[in-house]
Amino acid sequence: MSTLPLAFQKEIVAELVAEDALLIMAKGLGLRSILGAFLQIYSQPQNLVLLVNTNAEEEAALRDDLMRSTTSIGQGGAYFRSITSEQSLAERSDLYRYGGVMAITSRILVMDLLTGRIPVHLITGILVANAHRCGSLRQQLQSTMTFMIAEITLTQYTNILHRVSATSTEAFILRLFRQGNSEGFVKAFSDHPESFSVGFATLEKTLKLLYLRKVNLWPRFHVTVTESLESHAADVVEIRQPMTKSMKTIQAAIIDCMDICLQELRRSSSAIEIDVDDFTVEKALFKSFDVIIRRQLDPVWHRVSPKTKQLVGDLKILRSLLGYLVSYDSVNFNLYLETILATNSPTSGSYWLLTDPADKIYATAKSRVFLHQEGYKDPDDPNMLPNMRPILEELPKWNVLSDIMDEVELEMHHAPHPQGLDTILIMAQDQRTCTQLKRYLSTAKANNTTRGKPLMKDLLHGYLQWKSNMKHFKDNVVNKKPTTLATYSSSTGNHVSGSTRGTPANKRRRVRGGGNMMAPVAKHSTATFEKEAEVIATFIHATQNDHASTAYVHDHELEEVDDFTDYFGLIEPNSLVVVHSYNGESDSRLLENIKPRFIIMYDPDPTFVRCIEVYKACNPGKQVRVYFTVYDNSVEEQLYLSSLRREKDAFTKLIRDKSTMVLPIGDIQQKQVQDQSLLRNIHTRIAGGGKTGEDRPLPRIVVDSREFRSSLPSILHSQGMILDPCTITVGDYVLSPNICVERKSISDLIGSFASGRLYTQVEAMTVHYSQPVLLIEFDQDKSFSLQDKSEIRSDIAVTELSSKLVLLTIAFPTLKLIWSSSVHATVEIFEDLKRSEDEPDAAQAQAVGVDPEQEIESAFNLTPQDILRSLPGITSKNYKHVMSNVENIRELAEMDVAKLAAIIGEGPAQTLWNFFNKDSRIDMA
Repeated sequence: MSTLPLAFQKEIVAELVAEDALLIMAKGLGLRSILGAFLQIYSQPQNLVLLVNTNAEEEAALRDDLMRSTTSIGQGGAYFRSITSEQSLAERSDLYRYGGVMAITSRILVMDLLTGRIPVHLITGILVANAHRCGSLRQQLQSTMTFMIAEITLTQYTNILHRVSATSTEAFILRLFRQGNSEGFVKAFSDHPESFSVGFATLEKTLKLLYLRKVNLWPRFHVTVTESLESHAADVVEIRQPMTKSMKTIQAAIIDCMDICLQELRRSSSAIEIDVDDFTVEKALFKSFDVIIRRQLDPVWHRVSPKTKQLVGDLKILRSLLGYLVSYDSVNFNLYLETILATNSPTSGSYWLLTDPADKIYATAKSRVFLHQEGYKDPDDPNMLPNMRPILEELPKWNVLSDIMDEVELEMHHAPHPQGLDTILIMAQDQRTCTQLKRYLSTAKANNTTRGKPLMKDLLHGYLQWKSNMKHFKDNVVNKKPTTLATYSSSTGNHVSGSTRGTPANKRRRVRGGGNMMAPVAKHSTATFEKEAEVIATFIHATQNDHASTAYVHDHELEEVDDFTDYFGLIEPNSLVVVHSYNGESDSRLLENIKPRFIIMYDPDPTFVRCIEVYKACNPGKQVRVYFTVYDNSVEEQLYLSSLRREKDAFTKLIRDKSTMVLPIGDIQQKQVQDQSLLRNIHTRIAGGGKTGEDRPLPRIVVDSREFRSSLPSILHSQGMILDPCTITVGDYVLSPNICVERKSISDLIGSFASGRLYTQVEAMTVHYSQPVLLIEFDQDKSFSLQDKSEIRSDIAVTELSSKLVLLTIAFPTLKLIWSSSVHATVEIFEDLKRSEDEPDAAQAQAVGVDPEQEIESAFNLTPQDILRSLPGITSKNYKHVMSNVENIRELAEMDVAKLAAIIGEGPAQTLWNFFNKDSRIDMA
């Protein structure tokens, strides 16, 4: 926007221009407009401003806003550029000299700062967007997160774990920036106050890492914000729709299942030292519960029983069922329940499926779709299954939406907009709900039925077809496998449940956990599901010829037309109905573009409510009516009200912390580095621990450019080590001319063994370095254990990870294995390894493993190179020849064997062609 229309927005910009600060706003108040105002201010060639921590979508939206502004047409947009890995070094250097605002990825900026490609002293300042998701904050939350289980959502928890911290790349950037430039500004922006209110002194620590001493808080209850938004309020109609009786029954049964699972989780976790006081149903309703409970169990995950792990997964499924109950139609909700039952493992089934409330869930969900009635035949649908009476309960909000549309249509007819701007905007929670509403609204309303009945009948036929396909799938795929389980079940002739099939009779009671769980199992068992599927498949197979004869396409209207404009054209605004999903701050631009007169909030969302308030305050003369719909006394309503309360409590805590926090003067980390340098030069043999005659240089490490995706380079630099980033072929870190380290996480280690890449990497290290090291790094929040003692075998098995490591050390005797418990332990290990070694040379490390006649690649556009070099048949000898002859991976995949052989030879060409043209579905079948 060229100008900020609201008073509180102008005041926010004035405060940030006057003094650097961290801006924390409430969601929906226009944070993107504030950031866009700073882009207009600094989009000049005499400035060099860096914008970090934005994605491609946000950069495109900011560029669009900048081009729309009236004061910067023709110049502001030209001085806002995006720098990614696609630009070469020369192109990046030209862009830096060009000036303006540069939106740059954090990894590239770190490398350019370390190598001196960007003039640090000429940088005007840095804008840090999305300060709530910069890096990771697991250390600060390790002991303070448990009591906040019910206070945050999954998205907020993710933002908390991705906030500015000492290990984040953004903190690394600011540290490098302040070391070479003490005059440039730093301004940070965030609209997630919850991320800064959890933990001990989180706001104070964040300000230290951002090199800021001030925070500006702008909640919704701020006096200036309230006066600006409430002066021109929109017309709001709140509709509280009660759920149907069956929906209330299912909701209560799901909550009962969660309570049973939590009680069992407390009993099964009694032997493990974890906090079980917060294992309550109220806290388990929030998505953050399963994340935080995993956080408690991860350090002892190798000691957790399979039953406890299953219960954690069951709670996540039950929570999703609560959301699907109000968003899915009755047919798809019942289909989802039957999918859970069909995929339930016979040997390790879900515990909640064996309970009485689970039987109530399945029975009530099925009764919402159809009832079994002997001798019933649907008079309106001859293709309906006999003895099946369709009920097809519609979602209550569908009727509410239909009534709202009728009311809006009547008002548009009697009181049309003077300019014809009668656009209707319907907002829903996700894209799936939008698709559902589009189908519902596009269905014509019949005289004697509701609008949703034809749609529900189509969904019912799709459900029957899905069940028939499940029967064919089991007959053609599952039952062909050489398992004795199906044979045992069919030979006994008894309908046993999926959770007890193949289990001895004398063991079933103990496995299930009690005799009172026996009754409901037979009512919604896998055998009942398979029996119903068989009946449906038989009926559909018998009538499929009739279906084929009637399934034709009415193409008489698809004839060739003479004039395109006779059939196609622009839709009039008074006939336009837009169905859209919530998308945070981007919804403000949506409102500005379509300018709706009627807004229907099908699902509640606090951020969009604020967007409507800002839109109406910016356009006081526009007529806007908002229909706010919510299920009464539902989990949906509880989550909406809790989100408002959480935000208010977060701002209240931040206001209190702002008044009491203490910030030191100067750079604490720089002082720590100086102290470490002093200790490094002290010699204990000199009396009193005096300094040696000459200062020892800072330790130096050559780092592969791909390693800057991790937090280890940032921690190494904070400990006073000099990093030389470059693209090296062998290893990840070169500590000395003799020591090369290949760093692997557990997941990366498993993947490298599976692809065979680790063998090639270790082989290259042993050839070029006398002390090759494979460093296996664990997550500091998880158990420092590769596998449980019970999983260790006495003999070597090729499929086990420990056996693969043994075979690797046998094949390469000089390889050293080092186990690291966390990234901080890795830093200490590197310091010990470098203590008596010479410093490495970056040019030599970069030349290792590369042919002398080939040019060493620079650090840009690395992802396609990594993908290419990981393909079968592609080696370090031929990958550059392939890059010079093939434009991209897609062109390579579409080549035949002859063309591939002309580039890399017959043997590698056949291997590569087989990889691209292999059908994995055949192996799965």
